[in-house]
Amino acid sequence: MIFDNLKKVKAFVLDVDGVLTDGRVLVNEAGEQLRTFNIKDGYIMQLAVKRGYPIIIITGGNSTGVVKRLKGLGVQEIHSGSPIRLES
Repeated sequence: MIFDNLKKVKAFVLDVDGVLTDGRVLVNEAGEQLRTFNIKDGYIMQLAVKRGYPIIIITGGNSTGVVKRLKGLGVQEIHSGSPIRLES
């Protein structure tokens, strides 16, 4: 059963764009980039934090708003502005 496999999970490591968002980036008149988060993802992340699961976010973006959102959910380890390396 899938729930038996979930017992083996020790931590969650996630990206932001396309994982916690739908991949769209909105740009306002001031040039600020805005992302839309799903409230259900936020709920489950808070629950995971409350249950003691570490959540690590690694993202190439460098958005103060994204960091504030994640910290508000209880995420402690956020690596924002991480360089993206594509190897062929």
